[in-house]
Amino acid sequence: MNGKTESMVNKSNNKNKVIIIGAGLGGICTALRLSKIGYKVSIIEKNESLGGKITSFSSKGYKFDQGPSLITLPDYFDEFFKDIGENINEHIELIKLNPMCRYFFDDGNKVDYFSSLDLMKKELDKVGEDFQNFYNFLSIGAKIYELSDKTFLNFPMGRVPKNIKIGDLIKFPYLRTLMSYKSLVNKTFSSPKIKQIFERYPTYVGSSPENTPGMLFVIPYIEYAFGSWYIKGGIYKLIESLEKLLVENEVEIIKNCVVKNIQISNNKITGVETSKGQISTKIVINNTDISNLNKYKNQKLNENIDDYSLSGFVLMLGLKKKIDLKHHNIIFSKDYKKEFDDLFKRKKFPEDPTIYVCNPTATDESVAPQNCSNLFIMANSPATSNIWTDAEIELARNKVLNKLKKINIHLEKSIIDVEKIQTPNYFMNQHNSYGGSLYGKNSHGIKNSFFRHPNKEKTKGLYNVGGTTHPGGGTPTVIKSSKITTDLIKNDY
Repeated sequence: MNGKTESMVNKSNNKNKVIIIGAGLGGICTALRLSKIGYKVSIIEKNESLGGKITSFSSKGYKFDQGPSLITLPDYFDEFFKDIGENINEHIELIKLNPMCRYFFDDGNKVDYFSSLDLMKKELDKVGEDFQNFYNFLSIGAKIYELSDKTFLNFPMGRVPKNIKIGDLIKFPYLRTLMSYKSLVNKTFSSPKIKQIFERYPTYVGSSPENTPGMLFVIPYIEYAFGSWYIKGGIYKLIESLEKLLVENEVEIIKNCVVKNIQISNNKITGVETSKGQISTKIVINNTDISNLNKYKNQKLNENIDDYSLSGFVLMLGLKKKIDLKHHNIIFSKDYKKEFDDLFKRKKFPEDPTIYVCNPTATDESVAPQNCSNLFIMANSPATSNIWTDAEIELARNKVLNKLKKINIHLEKSIIDVEKIQTPNYFMNQHNSYGGSLYGKNSHGIKNSFFRHPNKEKTKGLYNVGGTTHPGGGTPTVIKSSKITTDLIKNDY
């Protein structure tokens, strides 16, 4: 048990005592926001370290971010630190990446995705894409983002703020957001390579471009308009800094503790039962995967794995030499449609996977020994309740290494100093994610895209926060989820 247990609220007053289940980014941010306005907060985490899927692995001088590897919408992070009376620059150092990503194609060509328009125009010219098409993408994305920021991203689901103007509603591209994401990409761009780059973005929330609505055009827009950022020393530096703030703000941190159930009487929260005993409270915030709620309430689990977003196969490698890659790299499969059919229809690890390779030493040499590299490599994989066999793991590993050979990166055993593998089973067991899903329910169809699980339950005193809750997955939206949940509790109590 870490941290102090006193707070500004009288210990005997359960009214303002809050229990948060899970110390992911959403839970941590909510704990800090609530503690700042006088709530007595305890945060319960089943693992040894905080951060949820934002976690870190170190060995032999190599430091790996095991979860998110980039930051978007830095203003959302800045807003959070200001909300709790802190200066972001005193806690983390953000580095803007340009190019944001290098894309490798099966024919041997590559495209650098720059955040500056003049450099981006040159890349578009190389593949025969009209710059006007790229401008049209930015125009559509901007309209979606502007209205989303005034509504969806800052308010509880279903609540329309009073300051919305009729002009905001008129200029919103309704028809484009309702057509399929893939159709919108095809309608906007002409070059097959640029289409392939943009079709990738729905997988950022574990979903298929064919089945998601054009509303998700906001994802590539956000990345381009606000940039791709890295935290010096690794993304986990954010969690390390926030953990110190939890202690300073007298939030009680209970690690290595499993919540068995949420106690409810007369449709009101009365407490939680944990592996370390019972805790009385009138307010509980669930920061775990929404699929855990029924279990916590002793109700039957009623989930369909087909409703869930993708998981991932991850290979972390510490290498005894420098690798010539950008910070973020994507190596595409030869047959993109077949890859998506493998993932979403046949429900299997692809025959020819697209792989994402993060090479942070391109930006930050402090995360690996001198003249060495650490690679975080991920390929999409279906969520599954089945246990991956050793043979399946070895086959997936070989597919990933063969993909690297396509761009002339040959990783012999002699240069691999550290190796760690994660399958969907890791995310299922370590983070209580249903089937190892990384983003909860997928974003297929209008309902799943626009209506994430609400931040407030019908049971009085029960709330949700995090990537499987409104407004959705991704570190910036999780921070917004924290703000929405905090405001709901502040209004209710």
